[in-house]
Amino acid sequence: MTPPEVILDRWVKARLRDSREFDGYAGKLDIERVWSSALRTFLFGFQNAMNEALRLENANSSGGTKHPPFHFDYLDASVEIKNAHAFQHEDFSFIVVTLPLIELILEVSQRLSRSAIAAQLLRLELGALQPDILQGFLAQIQLLFLIGHEYTHHVHQHIARRDQSGVWTEFPHPETPGNIDSQAEELDADGYATYLVLTHLLRGEGRLGAFIQLKTANMSAADRDELILSCFLLAVLAFFCTFWHGEIVASLYELKHPPPPVRIKYAIRVAEMWCGQFGSVSQSWLVLGSSKTYLAPLQERSG
Repeated sequence: MTPPEVILDRWVKARLRDSREFDGYAGKLDIERVWSSALRTFLFGFQNAMNEALRLENANSSGGTKHPPFHFDYLDASVEIKNAHAFQHEDFSFIVVTLPLIELILEVSQRLSRSAIAAQLLRLELGALQPDILQGFLAQIQLLFLIGHEYTHHVHQHIARRDQSGVWTEFPHPETPGNIDSQAEELDADGYATYLVLTHLLRGEGRLGAFIQLKTANMSAADRDELILSCFLLAVLAFFCTFWHGEIVASLYELKHPPPPVRIKYAIRVAEMWCGQFGSVSQSWLVLGSSKTYLAPLQERSG
């Protein structure tokens, strides 16, 4: 059986020959050729963890949707191409992201981890956590959210409703038209990604790792959950503000993605519903508006 890495590389290079959609792409990323040893280690580790998780994925998480086995990988692309794709090809369900997109997420997380405003929003003293540790945790959340989002496009069968290319391109050319249906699918992917990531961090295998990373040994269980939820909301809000910013010039009915304030509000609502379902965070923390109050300054900037 041909390895998925080989299938992916051939697929991208064939797309280069057949269409302009993949101008600037070179093929599958050869991680060994990445200049930074630290980045190479991160890329290998994250890819292995994601593919193992996707290998163990079951019918409950996919809603019973049948699909080919998943493979997560990186694409080699020019520096300006920050993108992610979901598609099926030769008996595999691919989720791929470009290296420049990974690097941008790491940069955003680095800035957040060293920001006095972010520390205040998380109710931490600046420097209470080693910045590199907080950066790694916030980057992990953003990447898990992104992959969960692309995963949803597969299992909720959004890619089956794409054009003949069968490829879901997360950040299409600005002139690519959208509609209310594509916006609804994006919100659906945001919502399910929120559910999956919170379940992983607060009720799944990621919980203990989060406690260790955030050094929560002296915190109560409630305070731990509130800190993790705060990190999630901050990381996802920063994700939206980074990739969907600027003035909206098209009609709202022609956008492919809902405006960032809509996506932020929706993600917060889904997080609240998740907490209500699992009782993970006290109702007072939600009802009194803590999640909204400390996010309000950043929400205003996103508009």
